[in-house]
Amino acid sequence: MPLALLAVVTAGAQAMADMPATQGPGNVEVAASEVDRTLDRISRELASTEAEIDKSRTTAETVRKRMHARTRTWYKLTHVGLLPMGAGFDTLLAHSSRAERLRRSVERDLANVQELDQTRTELLERKQRLIARKVPLEMQLKAMAQARAALQEADDRKRAFDRAFASTAGSDHVAIYGALTPSGPAAPDEGIAPSHDGFRTMKGRLPFPLAGRTEVRMVNREGAGGPGVEMHSPPGSPVRAVFSGRVAFSDEYANYGRVVILDHGDRYFTLSANLGTIEVKVGDDLAAGNRLGTVGGSGRERGVLYFEVRHGADTLDPAPWFGL
Repeated sequence: MPLALLAVVTAGAQAMADMPATQGPGNVEVAASEVDRTLDRISRELASTEAEIDKSRTTAETVRKRMHARTRTWYKLTHVGLLPMGAGFDTLLAHSSRAERLRRSVERDLANVQELDQTRTELLERKQRLIARKVPLEMQLKAMAQARAALQEADDRKRAFDRAFASTAGSDHVAIYGALTPSGPAAPDEGIAPSHDGFRTMKGRLPFPLAGRTEVRMVNREGAGGPGVEMHSPPGSPVRAVFSGRVAFSDEYANYGRVVILDHGDRYFTLSANLGTIEVKVGDDLAAGNRLGTVGGSGRERGVLYFEVRHGADTLDPAPWFGL
């Protein structure tokens, strides 16, 4: 790739990297439409230029062949051994006139070929400039398509995240307690006892989702609707359901990282975020103590589990629930 074209392509790629991440799907769509129109215009101009290059090349080849034929004839006419020396003055004059016409024709053909070659050179340069504009635009359009897909995916996740907290808006009790697993009733682990009472009865005695000793810190996270709690534990530690319920959300989301939302019925929810792995899927019915996943992090650094209690979309202070 020529250095000039490479520089333009590199600049185009950098422009893609500098695209604002805050653009919404609508803004990206508008920008992509404009780029697409520009790209279409350049593509049409490029096709027209290539057609002109082909036409110029074909015409030049035709003129060049004609010039070569005339040059051979002129050479024969002007060769000393072919001059009609004994045929009289008029014959010699006609011969000379014909030779002169051929010479001028050859000169015109040569000038025409040079002009066509110059035109083709200019057309090739125009083609290179058009390609230099087209390549980064194609990269930009591809980047915009990827950005649009990413924004749509993020928008879909946000809607799914918000819907998770409305999943029992019209029902008093949706969560299935004592849920069944393939091997029979789900048995709670690590001392978390099942309850057949409503989630609200767990206030003040809600178990921690992590077993063993853990450092607990109340926090107000950016992007969260209210207070939450951070629990420190070695990476890979099991994270368990604090109460039986149904998985309403299981995916990555914004500042929460990998997150699982459990619907406990009566519009109560718990949110476990910063997970290293997720071991459940939306729709799974879990008993208290079932694994949701593991604490995120790696190496010797402590992992951090982020936890929220919600009623509907309202984030509740978790301290009274844990009896802190």
